[in-house]
Amino acid sequence: MTQPQGPPPFPPYAPVPPQRSKGPLLIVGGLVLLLVVVIVTGLVLFLNRGDSKPAAHESTPPARTKPSDPKAVEFRRVLTSKPGHCATPSPAGTACDDQGNVYTLGKVELDGSSVSEVKAGFDPARGTSWYVNLNLDPEGTKLFGQLTASIAKQTPPANLLAIVVHGEVAAAPAVQSAITGGQVEISGGYTRDTAEALAKKITG
Repeated sequence: MTQPQGPPPFPPYAPVPPQRSKGPLLIVGGLVLLLVVVIVTGLVLFLNRGDSKPAAHESTPPARTKPSDPKAVEFRRVLTSKPGHCATPSPAGTACDDQGNVYTLGKVELDGSSVSEVKAGFDPARGTSWYVNLNLDPEGTKLFGQLTASIAKQTPPANLLAIVVHGEVAAAPAVQSAITGGQVEISGGYTRDTAEALAKKITG
């Protein structure tokens, strides 16, 4: 007796190989593309930042606080003062201010090499009064104290101290008392613009 034959051990059709999912490939590709975009964007931003930096020669230099030409700044006694015409060049021993006043001056008592700082300042307690402050080094402090002690005893115009810059009287304030602390304040109706202009004239 023969056994009935069952179904063949293999199906009559060819097996189909399993298909791989495309999901991982798409993720990897997306990450690579994102990385490229980030690198390119970063490079562009870096280049733009580099282009936006001002050139070294275009940067604003800091304001001077000391005379650029110390020998051009002179402190001299005023012997006489009168309005008049300023001769060019000025006779020896004389100098003019920007108002046309002519000053006869004594010798140079000290110069800008004794000045360690020049700056315009404002004191709210005085309302709208601006001033120019000069700080002197130890040697300048000593000489200036002796000079102002002598000038303060004089009558006008010999009580004036001329600050001469490049041969022109930048200011000629009256000395009321000896200035011995090394801080010289030039005041007298200055506005912000005129005080800053005087400080800039002294510093160069």
